[in-house]
Amino acid sequence: FWKVVEPQLPRIMEGFYAHVTRERHLAALIGNDMARLKAAQGTHWGRLFNGRFDAAYMQSIRTIGLVHNKIGLEPKWYIGGYNYVAGELVRLAGAAHRWRRGRLTATLRAVNSAINLDMALAISVYQEAMLAERQQREDKVTTAISEFDAQMKMAIETVSTSSARMQETAN
Repeated sequence: FWKVVEPQLPRIMEGFYAHVTRERHLAALIGNDMARLKAAQGTHWGRLFNGRFDAAYMQSIRTIGLVHNKIGLEPKWYIGGYNYVAGELVRLAGAAHRWRRGRLTATLRAVNSAINLDMALAISVYQEAMLAERQQREDKVTTAISEFDAQMKMAIETVSTSSARMQETAN
């Protein structure tokens, strides 16, 4: 199916980014990186459709998930983007295999499986990154509480010592 998709990918990506940039928030995230993002998408879709879910593919997914988390792209937008591309792929599969129902069904199953695997892996990276960030925040709060506690103990000890001296002086 990649033989059908590959020549159409520039058109799909053009439509995808035209669709996505209608949303101001997403257009701001994309900024001037559209050409680079289209190239990266092309590379990623090529990896996805080659059927080898190897280390290069897994690293690509990891990078995608981490970058999307870093820039604040919510998973709902990521899933929405996949919905756009999936619709285009279904249209292409329908056109390529309209007279071969069995082939169309097999192609759509494979495309759906690949897309769902891809999304699940990328979103799990999002979750890992979000959990790691949450843990870092919790660690900072725990450290701040410990430091505050230590400072308060020192202050209380100082006040207690001063109070004892004042009491001696008063006596």
